[in-house]
Amino acid sequence: MERRQRSALAYLLLALAFRRLAPFLLPHGSAVDIPLEHRPVGAPVDPAKRTSLALDGGKLTKIYERVEEGQTPLITGPETVVFDDNGLMYIMNDDAALVSLTDFEAEDDTPGVLTAKATEMAHLGIGRPLGGKFDGRGCLYFADAVLGLARICLPSSPDSPKPNVELLASRVKLEDGTWSPIVYADDLDIGPKTGHIYFSDASDVPTDKHEGKWDVLYSSKVECVRGTRSGRLLRYKPETGEVDVLVTGLAFANGVAVDKDETFVLCTSTYEAAVIKFHLAGPNAGTAKRMLDGFPGFLDGADCAKVDGGKCYVAIPSTVAPLVNFIFSLDGWAGRIVRNLLMAMPRTWTPPPEHYGAVAEVDPGRGGAPASILRVFEDAEGRDVEMITGVTVHGGKVYLGSLHNDFVGLVALDE
Repeated sequence: MERRQRSALAYLLLALAFRRLAPFLLPHGSAVDIPLEHRPVGAPVDPAKRTSLALDGGKLTKIYERVEEGQTPLITGPETVVFDDNGLMYIMNDDAALVSLTDFEAEDDTPGVLTAKATEMAHLGIGRPLGGKFDGRGCLYFADAVLGLARICLPSSPDSPKPNVELLASRVKLEDGTWSPIVYADDLDIGPKTGHIYFSDASDVPTDKHEGKWDVLYSSKVECVRGTRSGRLLRYKPETGEVDVLVTGLAFANGVAVDKDETFVLCTSTYEAAVIKFHLAGPNAGTAKRMLDGFPGFLDGADCAKVDGGKCYVAIPSTVAPLVNFIFSLDGWAGRIVRNLLMAMPRTWTPPPEHYGAVAEVDPGRGGAPASILRVFEDAEGRDVEMITGVTVHGGKVYLGSLHNDFVGLVALDE
C-alpha cells in the first residue's frame, strides 16, 4: 500500500472513530461556523475615557467581611450585590446563602478598605443564585443557574414565619406550543412600571458540579467555543405567571438592565462582546438591535441607574485574549476542528482568564441619539480587582460583584 493510501486510510479511521466517540467527547454538540459579525472583537480603551480602578490613586473601594474566629466566611463568590427598599445591602454567595452586610467600618491602616458584618438571612436552595433584584414588597427575585427563576419574600418581623423559596419558572412555552427548558438563568432586572421580570437564559449548556461546587464558568466556555448562540432574553409576568421569549440567538445571554421608564431592556451577549437593546415602547417596540460594541473585553452583568437620563454600567471580566482571537480567526473546517478539540479536552486543561477587571459606563442612547461608551473604570493588570462579573447601581455608587472574589468592590460616581 502506497504511503498516500495509508495516510488516507488513517485519516478515514480517525474520522470514523471521532464520529463514534463524539457523543461522549462532545456531549453538548459539535462546533458550528461563526459568522464574522458575531465574533468577539476587543477594542483598546481610549485613554481619554479611562479611569483607574485601583485602591491607590484610583476609584476603587473594597468591602471585606469581618470574620470572627471559628466563623465560616460568607462573602464567597458574590456575583451580584442587591439592595432592599430600606437600603440594606445583600450578596448571594456560592453556597446559595443570602447574606446581609451591615456595620461598615473603615480600616485605618489600609486606605480604600472597609469591613462589614456578614449575616446569613436565608438559604436559597440547592442551586447557584447569580443575579437578583428586590421588588417593592420585600421579595427577592433571583436567577439561579441550576433551578431557573425563583423568588423569596423575607419576613417583615422576627415573629414572621420562615420564608420559603418559590420556583417561578423552569421552562417557557414557545410559539409552536412546545415547552423549552430554562437551562441557565443568569441575571435579571425588574420593570419599574409593570413589575415584569426580565431575565437571561444564558445557554442550553447546563451547569454541573466540579470539585463540590457548581461550575458556572465551564458552561460559558463551552458556549463560547461551540458557537451556537443559544442564549435568550425572557420575561416573566408575576400577574399571570407567564414567561415569553423576547430575544434569541445571543452568544451567552448575560447581564440584564431596564431603564427608569421601562422603554427598553438591555442584555449583554458575552461572546459577541456586545450589548443588545430590546425596545419595550415607542415605534420600535418588540424589536431588538445591537446597541453597542467596541468594548475592551467580554461582557457580563449590567445595570442602569433608575433616574432621569440614567447611565448604564456593564461588567468586563476579561479581555479578548490573543489565543481567543486566533481561534475565532480560523474559518470553515479548520476552525470547527480546533474548537471541537478544545471542547473535548478535560475542563482542568482550559486556560484561566487573564488578570483583568473593568466596568464600562454607557450612554444607552435616547431620542434617536447613538449609544456610546462614556468611561471605562479599569484595572488592566487585575492587581486590586479582577474578574468583575456583576454590577449594581445604588445611591450614586456602582457595586462590583465577582464569581471568584472574597470582597465587594465599590466605585463612587462623581456625577
